[in-house]
Amino acid sequence: MTKPRVSLILVTYNSAALLAEFANSLSSDTSMPPYELIAVDNASHDTPWQQLPAATWIVLPTNIGYGSACNRGAAQANGEYILFLNPDIAMRAGWLFQLIAHLEAHPEVACIAPETLYPGEQRTLQPGIADRPTLPGAALMMRKRDWVTLGGFDEAIFLYWEDTDLCWRAQKSGRRTVVACDTAITHIRGASGGGSARWIHHYIRNGIYAYLKTQPWPAVGWFILRQIIAWPWRAVRRQPQHLVLAVWWNIARLPQTLALRRMLLLPKK
Repeated sequence: MTKPRVSLILVTYNSAALLAEFANSLSSDTSMPPYELIAVDNASHDTPWQQLPAATWIVLPTNIGYGSACNRGAAQANGEYILFLNPDIAMRAGWLFQLIAHLEAHPEVACIAPETLYPGEQRTLQPGIADRPTLPGAALMMRKRDWVTLGGFDEAIFLYWEDTDLCWRAQKSGRRTVVACDTAITHIRGASGGGSARWIHHYIRNGIYAYLKTQPWPAVGWFILRQIIAWPWRAVRRQPQHLVLAVWWNIARLPQTLALRRMLLLPKK
């Protein structure tokens, strides 16, 4: 059996209805290099494994969050490269070879993603790569050795900001995070996350956490201030407790977060 060059890590959560288009775009690309598909299901109420019977499925008994589920899949990956995917995307022919080519040409790059388009959006693609401070986790690719060096996704983050946190940690280690300007995916944003209203407290708390870990203090303060400014609007929408819960979560674990901050911000020798 040919060893996969790329391990595709797909995380599902009540995503069965999305997988037909995902599977079709994947199977229709005849230029794919040798790959394996590892699917991790976060205790869905539907049966996504019936839509992708050829995948290696890890079915979890409880929902452990996106980043933690990615870590479970990556632990079983056999490829030289690992690529994290959301189920609500459609890929273009040749996209994976282009991502590999860019990583091979740029050893200083730790993370790469294709351009991300909305359904129906048209954009003229350009050659080469471009530095981006953050990359979407909908299609995020790395060498496996870089993934191991960075320690994977931070499992303190249940949902939202895990991709940003990973990119910021890569940059703090002296590596680049880039987008491949010559290829794209279509992403139905939000269709695989369970709905922002349900998970908004995770967005706020993880944003504060990621800023506290890696960003200058003025940036930390500005992010927290923006959340406070938005508080009255959230209160009108019956979500006033979310900011309180998010801030309290960060206060409770502040010593651990500051220890991580000191470690990440140490000068590199």
